[in-house]
Amino acid sequence: MPNARRIQSSLTHALPCLLLSAFAACSSSGNTTASTGGSSATGGNSATGGNSASGGNSASGGNSSSSSGPSTSGGSTGGTNSGGANGSGGIAGGASAAGGAATAGASSAGGSAKGGATGAGGSASGGTVAPGGSASGGNATGGSASGGSGSGATNSGGSASGGSAAGGAGGKTSATGGSTGQGGTSGTGGTNSGGANGSGGTTGTATCGTRVLSLSANGTGKDPDTADSHVEADLKTDLPIGNALRTIEFWAFIKTTDWVGDKNEIFYYGTTGSAASLGMDFGTYNVTGSTTNHATLDPFTGGAFNDDSKLDLGITSTSDQWVHIAMVWHGTSLLTYVNGALKLTSKSTMTGVTALATGQSVLSIGCNPTNSTCFNGYLAEFRVWNVARAAADILANYKKPAVGNETGLVAYWKFDDAAGATTAADSVTTADHVAHPGVLKADTTAHDPTFITPATPLPLVCP
Repeated sequence: MPNARRIQSSLTHALPCLLLSAFAACSSSGNTTASTGGSSATGGNSATGGNSASGGNSASGGNSSSSSGPSTSGGSTGGTNSGGANGSGGIAGGASAAGGAATAGASSAGGSAKGGATGAGGSASGGTVAPGGSASGGNATGGSASGGSGSGATNSGGSASGGSAAGGAGGKTSATGGSTGQGGTSGTGGTNSGGANGSGGTTGTATCGTRVLSLSANGTGKDPDTADSHVEADLKTDLPIGNALRTIEFWAFIKTTDWVGDKNEIFYYGTTGSAASLGMDFGTYNVTGSTTNHATLDPFTGGAFNDDSKLDLGITSTSDQWVHIAMVWHGTSLLTYVNGALKLTSKSTMTGVTALATGQSVLSIGCNPTNSTCFNGYLAEFRVWNVARAAADILANYKKPAVGNETGLVAYWKFDDAAGATTAADSVTTADHVAHPGVLKADTTAHDPTFITPATPLPLVCP
C-alpha cells in the first residue's frame, strides 16, 4: 500500500502535466490551420491585428501570434498581406485573402476591421468612406497605422493617411478624387495615389465695360430729336482731318426702331463741302432681296464717298442688339467693319475727287448738329485713331478694351463713368497725351446723356 500510495501520488501530480501538454499540442495545431475562408482560431490570430482599411493599408495583413506559427493563408511570413493592396482590404489574423474579417472570419470585398465595413475606399477603424471621395478624400487616418499586431507582423503597409487627405477638393469635386481604392500599396510604406484628381475647377470669363452711355432722351425711328442729347469733344490737333489716315470705332446698342436713315445719326465731325466731313448714319433701304431686314448703314463723307448701302451686314433689324462698327480711311477708300468683319468698301463716286478733305471741328457723338438728327441707343468704347487699323487688328481686338497706350490712339472714351458725371473721361494713357474729356450736352440738363448699367451687357471681354 505504501507503494500504491506513492504511485497514486505520482499520478496525481503527473496527470495535470499530461493534460496541459495535450492542450498545448491542440492549440499549436489550431494555430497552424488557418481557414482559407478567413476565420482562424482565436489562439493564433490577433483580433485587431488584421484590420486594414481598403484605403490602402495592408496594415500587416493577418497576424499570427508570435509563438505558435503563422497562418497558412494570409497570415504567413510575419503577417504580411497582399490582400490589402489596392483597396482589397486586409486579412485579420490569417483570414481569407479576399479581404478578411477581424474576429468573425467572414471575408468582404473591401475588408472590414472589427466589423466596420469599408465603402469602396477604405476606412480607418471601422469608419466608412464615400465612393469617389469627399472633399477630404478618404478618411483622414486611412487604415490603421499600427498594422497587424503580434510579434511576427510587419508594419510597413498602409499609409498613415490612407486615402487622400485632401483629394477631390478643388473647383469641382472629381468623381475619382479622394477615392482610396488606389491608396496604399502593401509593404512599400503605404504610398497613396488616391484623391489626386481635383482639377481646381474652371475659371469663368470676366465681362468688362459694365457701364455705358445712354442717349435715351433722343427720339427713335422718325421721332423728333429736340432733346439734342450728345457728347462733344474738342480733339484740336489730335483730330484726323484732311486726307489723314484714321479709324473711328465704337460699340452701339441698336434697337429695332433705330434702323431709319437720315433720322438717327451716330457721330459727325467736319465742315460743309465735298468730302469735308465724316459720320455714320443708318441706311435708307432694306437689305437687298429682303422685305423685313432693314439693318443697313450709310457711312458718309459729305459727298464723293457716301455709301447708302443695301449690302447685308450679317445682322438683322428684328432684335435689339450690341453691334461693333469700325470706319477706316486708308487713303483711297472708306472701309466699314461690322463685328470685326469687313462689310463695306466705299470708293469715290465724284469725278475728280479721290481723297478726303475733312475740316476741323469738334467731334459730336450721338448727333449730327447740322441737321439735329440724333441716335437714341447706347454707346461704349468710342475710340479715335490717327492710323488706318488693319483688318486683323480690328478682328482680334474689337471685343477687348483698349489698354490706352496703343500706337495711334488719340482719344478713347469708355463711357463707363459714374452716374451723375458731367463729362466722359478720356482713357488714353500715352505719355504727353493731352486728355480730351467729352462734355455732356442737350437742350436742357434733364436731357443730358447719362451713364447706366444696361439690361443687355456690353459683350466686351477682359483680356
